[in-house]
Amino acid sequence: MTRGILRIALVWLAALAAASGLAAPARADAAVLPAGALAEVNLDGGEAVYAFTAASNSVYDVCLFPAEDAAPEIRAQLWQGDALLAEGDGGVSAVSLRLTAGERYQIRLSGSGRARLEVARHALSRCFSMPMPLDAAGDSYAKAFARAGDAHWYLVEAGTALPVALAGVPADAGLRLEIRLFDEDGRLAAEGMPTAGGACLLDFTPEAGQRLWLRVSARDGATGLYALRLERGAGGETPDRLTLSRREMTLSGRESARLTARFSPEGTGGLVYWESSDSAVAGVDDQGTVTGRSPGEAVVTAYGADGISARCRVKVEYVPVEGVELLAERVTLNAGDDAAIECAVLPPNATDPTLEYEIEPSDVAGIDASGVLRGLKEGWATLTVRAADGGWEDSIDVLIGPAPKRWRALLVGEQGYASTVAAVRTGSANSVAGIRSMLGELSMDGARWQVTTRLDVSRDGALAAIGEAFAGAGDGDMNLFYITCHGEYTGGMTCFRMYDGSVLTAAELAQALAGVPGRMLVVIDCCGSGGAIGRAGGPEDILEGVDAVFSGMRGPAVMGGSRFMVLASAAQEQDSYRISFGEGGAESGMATVFARALCEAGGWSIDRGGRGAMRADADYDGAVTLSELYSYTARRVMWYLSLAGRLSGGAAYAQSVQVWPEGCAETVFAR
Repeated sequence: MTRGILRIALVWLAALAAASGLAAPARADAAVLPAGALAEVNLDGGEAVYAFTAASNSVYDVCLFPAEDAAPEIRAQLWQGDALLAEGDGGVSAVSLRLTAGERYQIRLSGSGRARLEVARHALSRCFSMPMPLDAAGDSYAKAFARAGDAHWYLVEAGTALPVALAGVPADAGLRLEIRLFDEDGRLAAEGMPTAGGACLLDFTPEAGQRLWLRVSARDGATGLYALRLERGAGGETPDRLTLSRREMTLSGRESARLTARFSPEGTGGLVYWESSDSAVAGVDDQGTVTGRSPGEAVVTAYGADGISARCRVKVEYVPVEGVELLAERVTLNAGDDAAIECAVLPPNATDPTLEYEIEPSDVAGIDASGVLRGLKEGWATLTVRAADGGWEDSIDVLIGPAPKRWRALLVGEQGYASTVAAVRTGSANSVAGIRSMLGELSMDGARWQVTTRLDVSRDGALAAIGEAFAGAGDGDMNLFYITCHGEYTGGMTCFRMYDGSVLTAAELAQALAGVPGRMLVVIDCCGSGGAIGRAGGPEDILEGVDAVFSGMRGPAVMGGSRFMVLASAAQEQDSYRISFGEGGAESGMATVFARALCEAGGWSIDRGGRGAMRADADYDGAVTLSELYSYTARRVMWYLSLAGRLSGGAAYAQSVQVWPEGCAETVFAR
């Protein structure tokens, strides 16, 4: 509503301006105002005109900061072409208006006096009227100039009249910072002192309760990361001298030594900022610890309050490598696993500790430039490490064992169907959540299930999720795919109806899962799900369509020739039911009957939301086979349905859990 009124007002204003003779052609002599600029304006010589281009669709503030004690009397007008868009005077923010990215505008300033002009996006930390609060009690803030011309505004609220020291420190090479301090009227109170390395230092003593604004920008429109460090002083005198514990030092190779700073008079002090003239030769940290990096000379400077500083000349000498030593006698890991190789360079302060790695045969194990070893397949290999300086070598044996078995699961549930599908399927989310909780309590030889869930995905989304969830699967892995949704058996095939109305066929699902290495347990929890393995209600019926669903599934009643194991919640002509165990049959307690039975089989209760015994573990060996899982869920589903009574027509509920292959003794769940 407000924006609509604003547009109407602008149109009216432009028309009024034209009618009253205010319209004027765009000035060709306008000075270009770069993004983030803080331009010096002097109106003693007449009107000043600036042109700028909006970088984004946003509200912009045209700000005028007084450049002298007396408040300037300046009127600002914002034009686009021959149309006057807005005007104002008085205060820092003279004009505020939504502008269009890429459009060119003009600012016309008239009146008298001097000021600093800024056009800033009206957003947090981007303008004077919306600064980011800083804690002057002492803290560190990290921020980035994302675009050329960025400028950031910060607010410092001083509770007490104690001195504040601030350091703006660039984190990216080539970034040179500028910091200015303004009072609440927009007058410049202080400017930071730049250092040779691009940092900017500022000291100020506010009055108790005073609010001050900091403007941080980068020279030449540079971009990159920087940090602000603040420290509040303890009061008393301001130091007038800074000395270092050493004026010169020599470091052997990558040796480190500590410099300490002393202020005079004694008892004064504050923030010390350390900087190296050449960090490639010698680096220095916030505590004054200097570390050699390469042969040469550098100057380390410590800066204190009011720009006082002290220097130490650092010379770094070359120290050759005299040997390398692998710290392990042998490395053992499994195929698919990584291990960081530890190696000592002798002496520890050698100038160039660069190492080169080599492993043979390279098809058994690989190693990257940082010394991370990866097992590729079972076997033995020899790892050699070599110093770039001097060619010193050391070697060890590497034993790669078989890849450990990993357990991955993808759980897909469709519940929030689109209105165009004209279907509702409550309970899918509870079913997926219950199975996820059940899998989270299981492990096999210490390995846990890696579970991925997807709710309300399309056909394409489900197929994409298969690639993501089972990425990296190996031949020895166990994989589980579970889906609960609307389903039907039609045209000799089970089909899955997704939330948006798209259809995923069992054949498409089988094709996607066929590309996943390892064993695959497919659990289908929907109407007509038994059709995916050609299972009808009659035990002797194997109907047409099975070959188009899972190739090679018509095998014997054991593992057979296919690596798929399939557990379906119902026969191909049957519905798959849901029951609410919530009070009064509430939807919040809804889940599929099959999911409840499946969770109980693996030791989880959806109703209680807690762990229990693995009820399918018939022989109490701590593991559940596919055969045990089928036996339990088939009985439990029928028991639940017997409690539910009968259908509205008087017929009994019929839902027969189906399995392929029958009698399979492979473990699927364990603790």
